[in-house]
Amino acid sequence: MRNFEKILLLLLIILVAAFVGYNVLIFLLGGPALPNFFEIRNNDAGTHEVTVEILDSYNSSMFKESYKLYPDERASEAKPFDLLYSTGMKNYTFRITLDNGVLEETIPVSLHRCSTPIIVIDWNNEAPIMIMIETV
Repeated sequence: MRNFEKILLLLLIILVAAFVGYNVLIFLLGGPALPNFFEIRNNDAGTHEVTVEILDSYNSSMFKESYKLYPDERASEAKPFDLLYSTGMKNYTFRITLDNGVLEETIPVSLHRCSTPIIVIDWNNEAPIMIMIETV
């Protein structure tokens, strides 16, 4: 009976070591994660109020904040812990409201630890609200 317990303990140690080793290897090969969950850039000549709501893959609101951005001003939010140290893709929906409802966009985005969506506001563009994904 003692040998059986030793074998089970050894197997458990091997499984834990393999799991930890795999995750360490992913982080070493993948490089550092980008720190921002998202960034907003006001490329327009006017001041805008931008509300960003982020829904998780279950359509539950996980973040909602409003920003008043002057011309050429930027704002950003730090990545949540579970995305910062994730090894896979996560799906989000960004609801962006410009100037208290003048314009609203709902954009699905898939992110991983090395990507950051950049929300660009510019009324001179065909689409005044655009999202670009920055990836390292």
